Amino acid sequence: MQLKLLFKEGVVMLKEITLHFSTMAEAKANQCPDSIAAIHERFEGEEAIFFRLNGMKEGPAVWVQAALHGDEYDGVLACMHLIEWIDTKELKGSVTISPVTNPNAFLAKSNGHPIDQVNMNRIFSDPSMNSYSYRYGRWLLGQIMEQTDYFIDLHGGGHYLEVCPFAMVASNDKEAFKQAMRLLRDVELTAIYECSEQSKGMFINEVCRLGIPAVLLESGGGLSWTSEDVVHHVQSVLSMLAQASMLPAVQLDNSRDRKTYCVKEITELRFEVDGLQLQHASAGAIVKKGDVLLEVMSYPDFLKKSIVNPLDQALVLSIHTASSLKKGEYAVMLGKIEKK
Repeated sequence: MQLKLLFKEGVVMLKEITLHFSTMAEAKANQCPDSIAAIHERFEGEEAIFFRLNGMKEGPAVWVQAALHGDEYDGVLACMHLIEWIDTKELKGSVTISPVTNPNAFLAKSNGHPIDQVNMNRIFSDPSMNSYSYRYGRWLLGQIMEQTDYFIDLHGGGHYLEVCPFAMVASNDKEAFKQAMRLLRDVELTAIYECSEQSKGMFINEVCRLGIPAVLLESGGGLSWTSEDVVHHVQSVLSMLAQASMLPAVQLDNSRDRKTYCVKEITELRFEVDGLQLQHASAGAIVKKGDVLLEVMSYPDFLKKSIVNPLDQALVLSIHTASSLKKGEYAVMLGKIEKK
């Protein structure tokens, strides 16, 4: 199977979908084999649209989502290409796809919902919180649990960050962690970060807590999507589906021969001043202790300041690339290098 994405003057080519359901439960109960359905769910009056690809034969159920953060665009297009690319005649099992998981954040071009600006990938750290994003997130988790044997969450750097292609794998259930790592066997990644129980209330850890293998895939970032990062997401998901014996193996275009690092510890650095970014290291770079990661011009004192690597050796997983910056804002995520 040779992967060729369907870009035509920037337009996504999408199959005609004739099946429509109003709930996930209705689709699961009534959708015929070898079909694609659109599901128009509603939560507190707001619509969330999902697509369910039902294979010709029985098999596992996979959930793929993107734009949990509304300003991350590569995963949205990757989801639409997956709908176009996956042949339900060859598919064993079902794939539920959520291209825009946080619709109002996506429409507002922001990380979080404009009503509360909550980071949807941190909502399980404090069960006492109850603003809209927390309520929606708990509802969404319930939908996922009803549909899923494997969970794949597509992310990117948003408007301000550049990220290298890497995976976060939830490890709070050891058997689920082993299965998730098996799915990643043929995926081209710069690093795999093992996320423990203490990983800030992320969706993958909450899903894994119930024994479901859960993977977060990072690629892309900035104000515009790129073909390279969209392709990387698509190839990664197809490779994982093939590893789960749900699809034939995919022959990858332009396969990158890169070393994959195992990361168990991360260090996050933040800006200590307001100002303007002057230069930055590249995401995916290997840096030594003392290497300059970012140079900034502070405001209002107009001084040149540097952020340097505090670790003996590290991998730049993500880094702030936007020109403007604020004190306390996220600057860089470093992974302490451990060879796979």
